Amino acid sequence: MTQELFPYSPIVSRPPLSFPGGARLACYVGLNIERFRPDVPIDRAGGPVPDPLSLGWREYGNRVGIWRLMDLFDEVGIRGTGIVNSDVCTAYPEIIEAGIARDWAWVAHGKTNSIMMPDIDPAEEPRFLREMFATLDAALPTRPRGWLGPGLTETSATPQLLADAGITYLLDWCCDDQPFRLNIPGMLSVPYSLDVNDFMMFVTNPGLTGCDYERIVLDQFEQLLADSASTGRVLALPLHTFIVGQPYRFKYLARVLRTIASTPEVWLCTSDDIAEHYLASTSGSPGSDS
Repeated sequence: MTQELFPYSPIVSRPPLSFPGGARLACYVGLNIERFRPDVPIDRAGGPVPDPLSLGWREYGNRVGIWRLMDLFDEVGIRGTGIVNSDVCTAYPEIIEAGIARDWAWVAHGKTNSIMMPDIDPAEEPRFLREMFATLDAALPTRPRGWLGPGLTETSATPQLLADAGITYLLDWCCDDQPFRLNIPGMLSVPYSLDVNDFMMFVTNPGLTGCDYERIVLDQFEQLLADSASTGRVLALPLHTFIVGQPYRFKYLARVLRTIASTPEVWLCTSDDIAEHYLASTSGSPGSDS
């Protein structure tokens, strides 16, 4: 599927990439705001239904964690990228209203994190996406331009269906430090990250501490900043409200964001900003990135 969606393009063969104001490193914070169905096991291998332990932990993020994170974003001057299940719009409308008041960018993230894209009957996927967009359209000022699949999932049909619905970039493909064109006309891949994703660090590797998180993210930041001396790079920082929104982890995230935000070479932006700037400042066919 990768060769069908995009060709190989080594970063060393591309023209230098620049960002507004002479910035070298574009940084966006992608905040995953999710809704899980109580009638579906959280663990895809099975589990209790309902699951108070797992659902309660995730619900903390929407009741408490996100408000702590919003205050931090306001403090350091970050305009958030809200990566949102459409079910969030009806279940937690106050969150959507608060993000709109802050002029956040929005990325479509399926209906719920209880349904992965390959779970959907192929014949039903167009209807599923239409229903998702109808909910998002009713709640948001404009339709999202970006997409992150629940669990970073797609089917082979998803990218074209999304393009037909007006989506201009995907976050699912964590394979580059720069945006790049896909074989679908007008559509990009914008960098996302598994390696500095709080879910991967604290859930997949539950032995890591807040100190570990701070050091790992700053290591990522420092290396990308050094790399950006020759060509622009993107630092994507994926967060989840119920993970870094926990009190005992929060101060480590706060120190990371204060460091990044105070660095002159950094362009603090949204994933929409990155996609828009790349499309406006570059031209070429997929793989040429020139």
